[in-house]
Amino acid sequence: MEHRLNNVDDFLMYLPVEKNYSENTLRGYTYDWGCYQKFLVSYNRSLELTDLTTSTSRRFIQDQVINYKVKPRALHRRISCLKSFSQYCLKENYISI
Repeated sequence: MEHRLNNVDDFLMYLPVEKNYSENTLRGYTYDWGCYQKFLVSYNRSLELTDLTTSTSRRFIQDQVINYKVKPRALHRRISCLKSFSQYCLKENYISI
């Protein structure tokens, strides 16, 4: 069974068209989302957009540093990916503050 976080595919299609992100950034963001989704599944967290919290995102970042020794540059990209996705979801009214 494939696990997918809601609206990620739309977000990844939005980036090159609306934000003019490079192919390299898109590959990185796609990988980052895979890591995030793997984290959510491995800790039995919901993949529903409305269930995601800042606390869960912080735990993901901590997990990446502690368990995977992710380098600062990749870590900053993962944080940027999460922020961009949050902004996209707000813009599209998928979530509200």
